[in-house]
Amino acid sequence: MLVILGFINEGFSQENAVKTVSNSFTLEEAVQYAIQNGYDVKSKNIDLEIAKKKIWETTAIGLPQVSGSVAYQHTFDVPQMDFPATVLTKTRTPSSYSVVPIAPGDSIYLSMVDGEKIPLGVANNTTWDITISQLIFSGEYIVGLRASKVFREMSEQNLTKSYADIRESVSSSYYLALVMDENLKNLKETQQVTNANLKDLIALGDQGLIEETGVDQVRIIKSNIDNAVSSLERAVIISKNLLKFQMGLPIESEFNLTDKLDLLTNIAVFASYLTDQFDVTKTIDYQILETGVKLQKLSYDREKSTYLPSVAGFYRHYEQLKEASFNFQPKNVAGINISVPILSSGMRNMKVQQAKLNLEKMKITQQQATDGLNLQYQTIFNDFQTNYASFITNKQNMQLAKKIFDQTMIKYKEGVASAMDLNTSENQYLTTQRDYFTSLNNLLTAKVKLDKLLSKNLQSTNLK
Repeated sequence: MLVILGFINEGFSQENAVKTVSNSFTLEEAVQYAIQNGYDVKSKNIDLEIAKKKIWETTAIGLPQVSGSVAYQHTFDVPQMDFPATVLTKTRTPSSYSVVPIAPGDSIYLSMVDGEKIPLGVANNTTWDITISQLIFSGEYIVGLRASKVFREMSEQNLTKSYADIRESVSSSYYLALVMDENLKNLKETQQVTNANLKDLIALGDQGLIEETGVDQVRIIKSNIDNAVSSLERAVIISKNLLKFQMGLPIESEFNLTDKLDLLTNIAVFASYLTDQFDVTKTIDYQILETGVKLQKLSYDREKSTYLPSVAGFYRHYEQLKEASFNFQPKNVAGINISVPILSSGMRNMKVQQAKLNLEKMKITQQQATDGLNLQYQTIFNDFQTNYASFITNKQNMQLAKKIFDQTMIKYKEGVASAMDLNTSENQYLTTQRDYFTSLNNLLTAKVKLDKLLSKNLQSTNLK
């Protein structure tokens, strides 16, 4: 029994270990999980599959087409035709039209009589035919085949853009959750120190070595820190729930962030962004616009191709289950259809001109977007530089403010510093701590935006 229970316990331990690992994510794991479970990515994957099917659909237009049909028909009154016959009679009839005398008072008459009625069809019949056609030349088909491939290229680019958008949103939320976690950790350390100091001051007050108002002052400080901790704990929960939502995880699931903030905030990593060069042509937004120009150019070419003739060949085999006595329907027919556009009263020309104007309009949109991307990079890069400088300064200020607060607390215990000094140093420390983590989050957010514009880390995304 002990051995069996040991195996059962080991099995449960392994199951719990797997569960814990599955709910613990590095930043890259969180991004990949969101990509695999994101609704937008699933939709874009379907669009890509549709584009692949569209290529074959367009290609098939230029391949042999085979169609067949079977029909049954019933004719209530089958038309008939008779062929009159010419006979020689000795009796004159109304239809006689020629007289041949053979003896005095005796003649032979040439008369017309009704022949046998012949049906020109059958009352019930089943027919079937099979037709094979082949497109030989069509300018619209050639352009359409090229356009379908460019459409697939755009679908792939839209999927890549979805990956980039998910990476940006998940990374920003992941960094925010890490920053708030670290902020909460530091604040709790301050809370523990304040609680210990309050305990010491209460003991000194009980011995009459410090005034009661001094102890009350520290109680106020403790109350402020306790409120800040409670507020930050709720904010941490909200930030993690936001990250779960973006990843596609259930809100009620357990969730752990395994990346360390100090490794992600390496000064050398931030400094490398200051020397990066921006190439707008490498951004996914520019590439999508460039593909849009290609599609519009193909639309222009398609309208021009409508001036060209189209050529198609065909072969048709026709069969009837029952054939009439007189049947003039050929069983095998082959031929070539040539369709030549002659006159459209200016309609084709107007379509060509519209497509040309739309192409020029698309090029203007591309240039405008290019300038906008360059401006966007300059704005984000300036924000990054500003936040980077603020991060360095606020980090130093927080360290100094903590040192001043700790020293002021010691002096306060010794009766050298006043309650006002202690309150001022405490407010200063909390303010610098808040400013530090705010600047850190702003810096990380700017870094994520730069990563997207510089197309960094996109090669690590699982492109399907």
